Amino acid sequence: MSEKNLESMEIVDVDMGKRSFRVRRTAYTSPEIFELEKKRIFDKVWLYIGHGSELKKNGDFRTRRLAGRDLIFVRDKNGEVAVFYNSCTHRGARIYREPSGNARNIVCPYHGWVFNTEGKLLSLKNETGFGEKLNDDGHLDLIRVARLEQYRNFYFINFNPKAISLHDYLAGARDVIDAICDQAETEQIILPGEQSYTVRANYKYLAENSYDGYHVTATHASYLDFLRDSAKGTPAEAKFDEVMRNYATQGQVRSLGNGHAVLESFVPSGRAVAQWTPAMGAKFKEPIEAKKRSLVERFGPERADYIAETQKNLVIFPNLVINDIMAITVRYIEPESQNFLRVNSWALGPAEENEELRAARLDGYVSFLGPAGFGSPDDIEMLELCQQGLEHTAGEWNEMSKGAFTDGDARTLVGGPQDEVQLRAYWTQWDRIMRGLDTLEE
Repeated sequence: MSEKNLESMEIVDVDMGKRSFRVRRTAYTSPEIFELEKKRIFDKVWLYIGHGSELKKNGDFRTRRLAGRDLIFVRDKNGEVAVFYNSCTHRGARIYREPSGNARNIVCPYHGWVFNTEGKLLSLKNETGFGEKLNDDGHLDLIRVARLEQYRNFYFINFNPKAISLHDYLAGARDVIDAICDQAETEQIILPGEQSYTVRANYKYLAENSYDGYHVTATHASYLDFLRDSAKGTPAEAKFDEVMRNYATQGQVRSLGNGHAVLESFVPSGRAVAQWTPAMGAKFKEPIEAKKRSLVERFGPERADYIAETQKNLVIFPNLVINDIMAITVRYIEPESQNFLRVNSWALGPAEENEELRAARLDGYVSFLGPAGFGSPDDIEMLELCQQGLEHTAGEWNEMSKGAFTDGDARTLVGGPQDEVQLRAYWTQWDRIMRGLDTLEE
């Protein structure tokens, strides 16, 4: 499929009279569309590379794969964060094979070329035969990505030097990130450990799923049963029933601009910051309630309630998910093909948290968000069923029409917690970029 053919092909179909918004299923199954996505979206938008807390000391590095490119995420000798292509400028060898470490210099394993952590070529190992001025112009230094910017210690890269700033790109998502970061009195940090798994589905299915409140009661019924059983015989039992009766009307989905959106909902699962439930254990009641009081003092009661009690599932277009629910998960989705994706997932928590609260947080993280928890296996199964269904049926369209429907910009609408407003925001942005209507450039 040529780029010209794609521009003339109707992938997203909107019928205001019928209140219908649908997406052609080839967007999930076509190798040609996937190749164009890499060129038109992943080469142009801001992509999450890592969190500053992962690079604690000068010389710390992490290797990451983004948009099919192997990269080095490193803190240099001056304490500055940099991102280089993980490829020697001599013969192209991949330099770092390990996922993380600390090094004074960056050394290529093939011929021993040495670069400092700022990317400058220091040694050709054996200078005999090389011209003395060979690298005077710096063309043999490690190659940096075109753009690197951060917001609240979340670092993003962009392969397009003309891209708008990260600040402008994040748009309304900045306020949700602020609410997540402000849970900490010091700073939020990535906690030890990383989860990596694969799913046989298109990456957009996982993005959609990550803030889809419509599937919760059907797909995650076993988790809701677990929560109710945990509350049985306590005052929390009646509270749980009340919250779940009102789930469809309490909370909302908000489109935040540039394809980003958040699901804000209420599930009585308990949160280390700062919503105690009896299932968490009596010893946690006072420290968690103390955290809530501290939030009220710092931000006022309304903002404190939003930070502590509203569960937030944020998707930053096209492939970053931050789940602030029973725990905080940072989840990067790497599309490998039109029907295969890889996920890297990390837990986030306040640096000042004591060991017991940290253990409670991590328990909440793995019990639902981990690949062997209540939630993730359910979701993975559903995504793979969706992909299988698309690839073996004559159906042509996916329907995303639930909820608020107006003539306004679909990327800024608000709906109920079980609506599909956020999906329409995502796909409207996708469609605009793919058809060349939105370059996201200065």
